Amino acid sequence: MAGITKPITDRERTERQARVARAVASVQLEGLDPTEAARAVFNRYVAGDLTTQQMASEIRALNARQFGPIHVSGD
Repeated sequence: MAGITKPITDRERTERQARVARAVASVQLEGLDPTEAARAVFNRYVAGDLTTQQMASEIRALNARQFGPIHVSGD
């Protein structure tokens, strides 16, 4: 998957780190913890190697590989 071609600013990197920290804290409140593979994806996002959409796509693919497809009522 192609990453961002334009470098991100220090401010954007700081904002991305804060978003990831909030997301991790949220799942930890539910008693869960991101895997090392998920943390690696988050780190690539913070570094500017992935867009938000690319990060989400990679996390969904990672979850599908680890846990299988998730079916929602009404699918």
